[in-house]
Amino acid sequence: RFTMASAVPFLVAILLLQSCIALISPTRCFQHHHDRPVVISKCRQPTQIYVVDPTKTTDTDSPSSSSPPTQQKRRRRKADSFFLTSSQSTNNEPSLEQPAAITTFITGKPPEAKQSECPFEFATTFKRYRVNLSNDKNANNDPESEKRRSRRVQRGVINKLVNNLGTKRGDKSVNNSKESGDERKNPWGVVSGLVQGVFQSDSTDTTNRDSSNNKVRKSTEAVYASEVKEGLFRWVSSAEIMTESSPLVDEDFVAAAAFWRMASDIIAQQQHQQQNEKKWYLALPETTAAVASNLCDILNWYADLDTKEDASMHIVAQLDSRSSDVPVIQFTASGNSQQQPNNYSLPSAADTERQTKAWVTRLLVELGVCPFTKSSQKSGQGLGDQGVPVANIMYRHSDALSRGDGGVYLIMADAWEAISDMVAAGPSGKRGVSSILLSAPGFDEDFAVWAGPVFAMLEAGVSAIQAEEMIGVVCFHPRYVVPDGKSWPGFGHMHSLPRLKNWYSQYSSISTIPLEDDEIAAGGAFQRRTPHAVINVLRAEQLEAAEGRRSTGELYERNIRVLMGKEGGIGLEKLTDDLRLEQEI
Repeated sequence: RFTMASAVPFLVAILLLQSCIALISPTRCFQHHHDRPVVISKCRQPTQIYVVDPTKTTDTDSPSSSSPPTQQKRRRRKADSFFLTSSQSTNNEPSLEQPAAITTFITGKPPEAKQSECPFEFATTFKRYRVNLSNDKNANNDPESEKRRSRRVQRGVINKLVNNLGTKRGDKSVNNSKESGDERKNPWGVVSGLVQGVFQSDSTDTTNRDSSNNKVRKSTEAVYASEVKEGLFRWVSSAEIMTESSPLVDEDFVAAAAFWRMASDIIAQQQHQQQNEKKWYLALPETTAAVASNLCDILNWYADLDTKEDASMHIVAQLDSRSSDVPVIQFTASGNSQQQPNNYSLPSAADTERQTKAWVTRLLVELGVCPFTKSSQKSGQGLGDQGVPVANIMYRHSDALSRGDGGVYLIMADAWEAISDMVAAGPSGKRGVSSILLSAPGFDEDFAVWAGPVFAMLEAGVSAIQAEEMIGVVCFHPRYVVPDGKSWPGFGHMHSLPRLKNWYSQYSSISTIPLEDDEIAAGGAFQRRTPHAVINVLRAEQLEAAEGRRSTGELYERNIRVLMGKEGGIGLEKLTDDLRLEQEI
C-alpha cells in the first residue's frame, strides 16, 4: 500500500533534480533574476553570463568596464570630435534605449559573425607630430595676454547679451516699440552702441587711439625705410579690418592669418624670383611678442621638418630686434622654390562647396550621424536652451597643393583667414557662423601630410594665440583611417579603434550580429571620409554646450551600426560608391 512514508524518498529525489537543473540552466538563471537584465559576453564563450545592475553607473571611457552603463559619467575633454553628440534620438535615428529585460529565450550561443566585407585596413598607427612653443607657459602670465583674454570674455558676454535681449521674440516691450514706430523705447539700441565702443576700443577716445597708432606706424616704418621702399615690409592692423558689421574682429586671429599669408606670399614670389637669403618683415602692432614668437616657433618647426625631407626652399622667422614699439617678424627665405605643376587640375570653389554640401546632407543630416546638424546651410539645432544659437555653416576652398614647396603655407593662410572671418562674424545673427568646412582638394592624395604636419600646426596655432576656449579644429579626408590606439594622433581625430570596439561591445544588442575589427574601423573611418580633404572648425562654446547631453558611446555605436551593421547597415560598397558620386558632382 502507498503511504506517505514511502513517498518521502521520491519527493527528495525530485527536489534534488530540480536543484541541479536550476544550477545549470541559463533560463532558470534568468527567471531567478527577472528584475535585472542578463547580458551574454561576446568574447565567444557562450556559457559566460553575468548580471548587470542598472542602478550602478560605469565610466564608458574606461577599457576595463565590462557592463553596459545606463548612466554615463561626464568627462570634459578638448574638442576632438566633429560630432556634437546627444543621448536623445532624432527623427532620423532609432531609439538607443536598452530594453528593461532581454528575451526569455537564451540559447547560450551568440550570433555568428559573417565574414568581414572590408578588403583592407581602416586603422593605422599615427605618427605623432608635436610642436613645442617657447612661450606657451610664459604667455599665460603675460600682462598683455591677460588683457587680451579679458577682452575676449567681455566681447563674448556682451555679444550674448545683445543677441539674447535684442532678438527675443516674446519681448513685449520691443514688439510694442516697433509697432508704435518709436525706436527710442527700444533699450537695446543703447546697449548695442555701448558694445561697439567696447569692441572697438579700450578707451572712450577712439580718435586719440587712432592718432597714437598712426604715430607708432610712422616711427616703425622709419626704422625699416629701405624695406618699405623695396616692398619687403608689411603692416597689418585689425583696426583697418574692423567695421560696424564685424565688431568682433580679434587681434590675435588677424595676426595669425597675416603671418601665414606673408609666408605663403614669400613662397609665391620666390617661384618667379630665384634669389637666396632674402628677408621680409611683418609688423603686428596689436598682438603680443609672446604670440608672435609662438607663430615663429610653428613655422621654424615645419622648416626643420621640411629640411629633413630635402625640400628645395625653406623659410624661417624670428622677432626682429630693431623694433621696440611693436612686434616685427623677420622672415628669411633660402633656396629656390619648386614650381607647382601646371597640368594638375583642381575642382573650383563652387565645385567643392556643392560636393561638400551633398556629403553633409547625406551623412550628417539624412543618416543622422551628427544630431545637431539638420541642414547643409546651418548647424547647432537643438542647443538653443543651452545658449547656443543656430548659425551658418561657412564653406571655404583652398587651392593649396601637397606637392611643391608652398602647399602647407598656403593652406595655413587660407585656414586662418577663414577662422578669423568666423570669429569676426560672431556666433549668431544673419551673418553669424557656427562652423567652417574648408576643402583643400590638393591634399586628397596625401593623407599622411594632411593628418600629420598640417593638423599638428593647426593645433599648435590654436595654442599659440591662446584660443583653446574659443575654437577647435577637426580632421576629415577622403582616405581617412582611424587611430589603432598604439599612438596618440593629437586632437581633432576620430576615437581610437579600441575605444570604438569598447563602445560597440557595450551598447550593441546581444541579438546583433557582431562586427569584425576592420568593420568597426570602417564604421569610424567613414564618419570622417569627405569628398575632399577638409578642415572643420567648431566653436568651443558649441561643443561645451553639447557636453551636457553627450552619450558618446551610444552615438558612435549607433553610427557604426547604421554605416556598417550587417542587419540593415549601409555597407562598405554603397558607402564607397556614395562618396565617389559626391566627388563627381
